[in-house]
Amino acid sequence: EMHLGLRKEHMPFFKPGYVEDLQKKVTVKVGQLLDQIAPLGECNLVSEVSQQLPIFTLSEILGIPEADRQKLVTWMEFLELAQYFAVEQIKQQNEGITDSSPDPAMIELFNSMVDEMFDYGKHILLKKRKNPENDLLSAIANAKIEGEELTQEFLDGSWLLIVFAGNDTTRNTMSGGIKLLHDNQDQKELLINNPDYLPNFINETVRCVSPVIHMRRTSLEETEINGQRIGPYEKIALWYGAANRDPEIFDDPDRFNILRENADKHLAFGIGRHTCLGKPVALMQLKEFYSQFLARFPDFEMNGEWKVAPNNFVHAIQEMPIKFTPKS
Repeated sequence: EMHLGLRKEHMPFFKPGYVEDLQKKVTVKVGQLLDQIAPLGECNLVSEVSQQLPIFTLSEILGIPEADRQKLVTWMEFLELAQYFAVEQIKQQNEGITDSSPDPAMIELFNSMVDEMFDYGKHILLKKRKNPENDLLSAIANAKIEGEELTQEFLDGSWLLIVFAGNDTTRNTMSGGIKLLHDNQDQKELLINNPDYLPNFINETVRCVSPVIHMRRTSLEETEINGQRIGPYEKIALWYGAANRDPEIFDDPDRFNILRENADKHLAFGIGRHTCLGKPVALMQLKEFYSQFLARFPDFEMNGEWKVAPNNFVHAIQEMPIKFTPKS
Protein backbone atom coordinates (compact mmCIF):
# COMPACT_ATOMS: atom_id res chain seq x y z
CA GLU A 1 0.00 0.00 0.00
CA MET A 2 2.82 2.34 0.90
CA HIS A 3 4.35 1.64 -2.51
CA LEU A 4 1.16 2.50 -4.44
CA GLY A 5 0.56 5.58 -2.29
CA LEU A 6 4.03 6.84 -3.10
CA ARG A 7 3.60 6.14 -6.81
CA LYS A 8 0.40 8.19 -6.79
CA GLU A 9 2.35 11.27 -5.61
CA HIS A 10 4.83 10.84 -8.46
CA MET A 11 2.28 10.19 -11.21
CA PRO A 12 1.50 13.75 -12.42
CA PHE A 13 5.15 14.20 -13.44
CA PHE A 14 5.03 11.33 -15.90
CA LYS A 15 1.66 12.04 -17.55
CA PRO A 16 1.58 12.80 -21.30
CA GLY A 17 0.99 16.58 -20.94
CA TYR A 18 3.92 17.02 -18.59
CA VAL A 19 6.17 14.81 -20.74
CA GLU A 20 5.30 16.84 -23.86
CA ASP A 21 6.32 20.11 -22.18
CA LEU A 22 9.51 18.46 -20.96
CA GLN A 23 10.22 17.17 -24.47
CA LYS A 24 10.47 20.74 -25.79
CA LYS A 25 13.25 21.47 -23.28
CA VAL A 26 14.97 18.15 -24.03
CA THR A 27 14.95 18.85 -27.79
CA VAL A 28 16.78 22.14 -27.21
CA LYS A 29 19.23 20.57 -24.74
CA VAL A 30 20.16 17.73 -27.13
CA GLY A 31 20.79 20.33 -29.85
CA GLN A 32 23.10 22.28 -27.53
CA LEU A 33 25.05 19.19 -26.45
CA LEU A 34 25.54 18.10 -30.08
CA ASP A 35 26.55 21.65 -31.09
CA GLN A 36 29.39 21.40 -28.59
CA ILE A 37 30.83 18.18 -30.04
CA ALA A 38 30.09 18.94 -33.73
CA PRO A 39 33.30 20.90 -34.53
CA LEU A 40 35.53 18.44 -32.65
CA GLY A 41 35.08 15.40 -34.92
CA GLU A 42 35.64 13.10 -31.93
CA CYS A 43 34.66 12.84 -28.27
CA ASN A 44 33.91 10.56 -25.34
CA LEU A 45 30.16 10.37 -25.92
CA VAL A 46 29.53 9.46 -22.27
CA SER A 47 31.00 12.55 -20.65
CA GLU A 48 29.93 14.97 -23.40
CA VAL A 49 26.37 13.82 -24.08
CA SER A 50 25.05 10.59 -22.49
CA GLN A 51 25.91 11.73 -18.98
CA GLN A 52 24.64 15.26 -19.42
CA LEU A 53 21.19 14.76 -20.94
CA PRO A 54 19.54 12.58 -18.25
CA ILE A 55 20.98 14.84 -15.51
CA PHE A 56 19.38 17.84 -17.23
CA THR A 57 16.01 16.11 -17.67
CA LEU A 58 15.97 14.67 -14.17
CA SER A 59 16.92 18.03 -12.65
CA GLU A 60 14.07 19.69 -14.54
CA ILE A 61 11.57 17.14 -13.16
CA LEU A 62 12.97 17.20 -9.63
CA GLY A 63 13.47 20.96 -9.46
CA ILE A 64 17.23 20.91 -8.84
CA PRO A 65 18.85 24.34 -9.29
CA GLU A 66 21.17 24.76 -12.28
CA ALA A 67 24.20 25.43 -10.05
CA ASP A 68 23.89 22.03 -8.34
CA ARG A 69 23.41 19.83 -11.39
CA GLN A 70 27.03 18.93 -12.09
CA LYS A 71 27.29 17.47 -8.58
CA LEU A 72 24.89 14.77 -9.74
CA VAL A 73 27.30 13.78 -12.53
CA THR A 74 30.09 13.18 -10.02
CA TRP A 75 27.87 11.27 -7.60
CA MET A 76 26.69 9.00 -10.40
CA GLU A 77 30.23 8.05 -11.38
CA PHE A 78 31.03 7.17 -7.78
CA LEU A 79 27.79 5.27 -7.22
CA GLU A 80 28.55 3.05 -10.19
CA LEU A 81 31.86 2.13 -8.58
CA ALA A 82 30.24 1.46 -5.19
CA GLN A 83 30.27 -2.30 -5.64
CA TYR A 84 33.89 -2.26 -6.73
CA PHE A 85 34.94 -0.34 -3.62
CA ALA A 86 32.86 -2.57 -1.32
CA VAL A 87 34.34 -5.77 -2.77
CA GLU A 88 37.86 -4.38 -2.60
CA GLN A 89 37.41 -3.40 1.05
CA ILE A 90 36.25 -6.94 1.90
CA LYS A 91 39.23 -8.38 -0.01
CA GLN A 92 41.60 -6.13 1.91
CA GLN A 93 40.16 -7.28 5.22
CA ASN A 94 40.57 -10.93 4.19
CA GLU A 95 43.79 -10.87 2.19
CA GLY A 96 45.51 -7.63 3.11
CA ILE A 97 46.46 -4.97 0.60
CA THR A 98 47.52 -6.21 -2.87
CA ASP A 99 48.82 -4.49 -6.00
CA SER A 100 45.32 -4.03 -7.36
CA SER A 101 43.85 -2.52 -4.18
CA PRO A 102 42.35 0.93 -4.66
CA ASP A 103 44.18 3.80 -3.03
CA PRO A 104 42.80 4.37 0.53
CA ALA A 105 42.39 8.04 -0.45
CA MET A 106 40.01 6.92 -3.21
CA ILE A 107 37.90 4.99 -0.71
CA GLU A 108 37.90 7.99 1.61
CA LEU A 109 36.77 10.18 -1.30
CA PHE A 110 34.06 7.66 -2.23
CA ASN A 111 32.65 7.60 1.31
CA SER A 112 32.60 11.38 1.56
CA MET A 113 30.86 11.59 -1.84
CA VAL A 114 28.07 9.29 -0.63
CA ASP A 115 27.66 11.38 2.54
CA GLU A 116 27.58 14.55 0.46
CA MET A 117 24.91 13.10 -1.82
CA PHE A 118 22.60 12.19 1.07
CA ASP A 119 23.25 15.50 2.84
CA TYR A 120 22.29 17.35 -0.30
CA GLY A 121 19.12 15.25 -0.63
CA LYS A 122 18.17 16.06 2.99
CA HIS A 123 18.89 19.75 2.45
CA ILE A 124 16.90 20.11 -0.77
CA LEU A 125 13.92 18.04 0.44
CA LEU A 126 13.74 20.17 3.59
CA LYS A 127 13.82 23.30 1.43
CA LYS A 128 10.95 21.96 -0.73
CA ARG A 129 8.97 21.06 2.38
CA LYS A 130 9.17 24.69 3.52
CA ASN A 131 8.72 26.29 0.09
CA PRO A 132 7.06 23.79 -2.26
CA GLU A 133 7.23 24.38 -6.02
CA ASN A 134 5.69 22.51 -8.93
CA ASP A 135 8.29 19.77 -9.07
CA LEU A 136 8.73 16.15 -8.08
CA LEU A 137 10.94 16.79 -5.04
CA SER A 138 8.25 19.09 -3.61
CA ALA A 139 5.65 16.36 -4.19
CA ILE A 140 7.82 13.80 -2.36
CA ALA A 141 8.80 16.16 0.47
CA ASN A 142 5.16 16.99 1.15
CA ALA A 143 3.64 13.58 0.42
CA LYS A 144 1.40 12.22 3.14
CA ILE A 145 0.72 8.52 3.46
CA GLU A 146 -2.23 7.90 5.77
CA GLY A 147 -1.92 11.47 7.04
CA GLU A 148 1.79 11.19 7.94
CA GLU A 149 4.71 12.86 6.16
CA LEU A 150 7.42 10.48 4.96
CA THR A 151 10.16 9.59 7.45
CA GLN A 152 13.76 10.60 6.78
CA GLU A 153 14.56 6.99 5.87
CA PHE A 154 11.93 7.04 3.10
CA LEU A 155 13.04 10.47 1.90
CA ASP A 156 16.65 9.21 1.70
CA GLY A 157 15.50 6.09 -0.14
CA SER A 158 13.40 8.07 -2.63
CA TRP A 159 16.28 10.43 -3.25
CA LEU A 160 18.78 7.63 -3.95
CA LEU A 161 16.32 5.67 -6.11
CA ILE A 162 15.35 8.63 -8.28
CA VAL A 163 18.90 9.91 -8.76
CA PHE A 164 20.14 6.44 -9.70
CA ALA A 165 17.17 5.11 -11.66
CA GLY A 166 16.42 8.34 -13.47
CA ASN A 167 19.90 8.88 -14.58
CA ASP A 168 22.00 5.89 -14.99
CA THR A 169 19.67 3.72 -17.06
CA THR A 170 18.95 6.30 -19.78
CA ARG A 171 22.58 7.30 -19.92
CA ASN A 172 23.82 3.74 -20.45
CA THR A 173 21.11 2.96 -23.01
CA MET A 174 22.12 6.03 -25.05
CA SER A 175 25.74 4.90 -25.14
CA GLY A 176 24.86 1.22 -25.56
CA GLY A 177 22.72 1.89 -28.64
CA ILE A 178 25.61 3.68 -30.34
CA LYS A 179 27.82 0.64 -29.72
CA LEU A 180 25.12 -1.70 -31.10
CA LEU A 181 24.80 0.39 -34.28
CA HIS A 182 28.58 0.47 -34.71
CA ASP A 183 28.78 -3.32 -34.33
CA ASN A 184 25.83 -3.92 -36.70
CA GLN A 185 26.46 -1.71 -39.71
CA ASP A 186 23.59 -3.21 -41.73
CA GLN A 187 21.15 -2.20 -38.97
CA LYS A 188 22.70 1.26 -38.77
CA GLU A 189 22.21 1.77 -42.51
CA LEU A 190 18.64 0.50 -42.30
CA LEU A 191 17.82 2.95 -39.52
CA ILE A 192 19.48 5.97 -41.14
CA ASN A 193 17.56 5.28 -44.39
CA ASN A 194 14.27 4.65 -42.55
CA PRO A 195 13.84 7.04 -39.59
CA ASP A 196 10.34 5.56 -39.04
CA TYR A 197 12.05 2.53 -37.51
CA LEU A 198 13.32 4.69 -34.63
CA PRO A 199 10.73 3.68 -31.96
CA ASN A 200 11.30 -0.03 -32.67
CA PHE A 201 15.08 0.47 -32.75
CA ILE A 202 14.83 2.06 -29.28
CA ASN A 203 12.91 -0.92 -27.89
CA GLU A 204 15.38 -3.36 -29.44
CA THR A 205 18.25 -1.31 -27.98
CA VAL A 206 16.71 -1.34 -24.50
CA ARG A 207 16.18 -5.12 -24.87
CA CYS A 208 19.79 -5.76 -25.90
CA VAL A 209 21.45 -3.36 -23.46
CA SER A 210 19.22 -4.31 -20.48
CA PRO A 211 20.59 -1.35 -18.49
CA VAL A 212 19.46 -2.79 -15.12
CA ILE A 213 21.15 -6.13 -14.66
CA HIS A 214 19.16 -7.49 -11.73
CA MET A 215 16.67 -6.72 -8.98
CA ARG A 216 15.63 -8.87 -6.03
CA ARG A 217 12.16 -9.84 -4.90
CA THR A 218 10.78 -12.05 -2.10
CA SER A 219 8.25 -14.77 -2.90
CA LEU A 220 5.10 -14.69 -0.77
CA GLU A 221 3.94 -18.25 -1.36
CA GLU A 222 5.20 -21.55 -2.71
CA THR A 223 5.19 -21.81 -6.49
CA GLU A 224 6.98 -23.57 -9.34
CA ILE A 225 8.53 -22.03 -12.46
CA ASN A 226 9.91 -24.25 -15.22
CA GLY A 227 10.24 -27.17 -12.82
CA GLN A 228 12.04 -25.07 -10.19
CA ARG A 229 10.24 -25.08 -6.84
CA ILE A 230 10.29 -21.77 -4.97
CA GLY A 231 9.31 -21.72 -1.30
CA PRO A 232 7.54 -18.91 0.53
CA TYR A 233 9.75 -15.94 1.55
CA GLU A 234 12.67 -16.98 -0.60
CA LYS A 235 14.91 -14.32 -2.09
CA ILE A 236 14.76 -14.32 -5.88
CA ALA A 237 17.14 -12.52 -8.23
CA LEU A 238 15.55 -11.30 -11.45
CA TRP A 239 18.11 -11.24 -14.28
CA TYR A 240 16.78 -8.81 -16.88
CA GLY A 241 19.31 -9.72 -19.56
CA ALA A 242 18.16 -13.35 -19.39
CA ALA A 243 14.47 -12.40 -19.59
CA ASN A 244 15.18 -10.10 -22.53
CA ARG A 245 16.94 -12.94 -24.36
CA ASP A 246 14.37 -15.62 -23.57
CA PRO A 247 14.35 -17.87 -26.66
CA GLU A 248 10.69 -18.76 -25.99
CA ILE A 249 9.76 -15.11 -26.53
CA PHE A 250 12.43 -13.77 -28.91
CA ASP A 251 13.60 -15.58 -32.07
CA ASP A 252 17.38 -15.56 -32.44
CA PRO A 253 17.56 -13.60 -29.16
CA ASP A 254 21.23 -12.61 -29.37
CA ARG A 255 20.74 -10.86 -32.69
CA PHE A 256 20.27 -7.08 -32.71
CA ASN A 257 17.37 -6.67 -35.12
CA ILE A 258 15.61 -3.30 -35.34
CA LEU A 259 12.77 -4.90 -37.34
CA ARG A 260 12.02 -7.39 -34.54
CA GLU A 261 8.21 -7.52 -34.35
CA ASN A 262 7.99 -8.01 -30.59
CA ALA A 263 10.95 -5.88 -29.48
CA ASP A 264 8.60 -4.05 -27.11
CA LYS A 265 8.02 -7.26 -25.14
CA HIS A 266 11.28 -6.75 -23.23
CA LEU A 267 11.05 -6.42 -19.45
CA ALA A 268 13.74 -3.75 -18.95
CA PHE A 269 11.18 -1.33 -17.47
CA GLY A 270 9.62 -3.98 -15.22
CA ILE A 271 5.99 -5.03 -15.53
CA GLY A 272 2.58 -4.55 -13.89
CA ARG A 273 2.46 -2.47 -10.75
CA HIS A 274 6.27 -2.31 -10.74
CA THR A 275 6.53 -0.78 -14.23
CA CYS A 276 9.12 1.99 -14.16
CA LEU A 277 7.39 5.33 -13.59
CA GLY A 278 9.97 7.11 -15.69
CA LYS A 279 9.43 4.94 -18.78
CA PRO A 280 7.74 7.66 -20.90
CA VAL A 281 10.46 10.16 -19.96
CA ALA A 282 13.24 7.66 -20.74
CA LEU A 283 11.78 6.77 -24.16
CA MET A 284 11.26 10.45 -24.96
CA GLN A 285 14.91 11.28 -24.19
CA LEU A 286 16.20 8.34 -26.21
CA LYS A 287 14.04 9.38 -29.18
CA GLU A 288 15.27 12.98 -29.05
CA PHE A 289 18.91 11.96 -28.74
CA TYR A 290 18.99 9.35 -31.51
CA SER A 291 16.90 11.31 -34.00
CA GLN A 292 19.16 14.36 -33.73
CA PHE A 293 22.44 12.45 -33.39
CA LEU A 294 21.87 10.19 -36.40
CA ALA A 295 20.70 13.09 -38.56
CA ARG A 296 23.84 15.10 -37.75
CA PHE A 297 26.53 12.41 -37.50
CA PRO A 298 25.45 9.52 -39.75
CA ASP A 299 29.09 8.53 -40.40
CA PHE A 300 30.00 8.12 -36.71
CA GLU A 301 32.15 5.18 -35.67
CA MET A 302 33.85 3.94 -32.54
CA ASN A 303 37.26 5.47 -31.98
CA GLY A 304 38.96 3.02 -29.63
CA GLU A 305 37.72 0.73 -26.88
CA TRP A 306 34.73 1.45 -24.71
CA LYS A 307 35.11 1.16 -20.93
CA VAL A 308 32.52 -0.51 -18.69
CA ALA A 309 32.62 -0.23 -14.88
CA PRO A 310 32.93 -3.43 -12.78
CA ASN A 311 29.30 -3.48 -11.62
CA ASN A 312 26.77 -6.33 -11.67
CA PHE A 313 23.75 -4.16 -10.83
CA VAL A 314 23.78 -1.75 -13.76
CA HIS A 315 25.47 -1.93 -17.15
CA ALA A 316 27.67 1.11 -16.50
CA ILE A 317 29.42 2.44 -19.61
CA GLN A 318 32.06 4.94 -18.56
CA GLU A 319 33.78 5.71 -21.85
CA MET A 320 32.50 5.56 -25.41
CA PRO A 321 35.06 7.15 -27.75
CA ILE A 322 33.57 8.03 -31.14
CA LYS A 323 34.66 9.96 -34.24
CA PHE A 324 32.70 11.59 -37.07
CA THR A 325 33.07 14.24 -39.76
CA PRO A 326 33.35 17.57 -37.94
CA LYS A 327 30.55 20.08 -38.61
CA SER A 328 30.96 23.79 -38.15
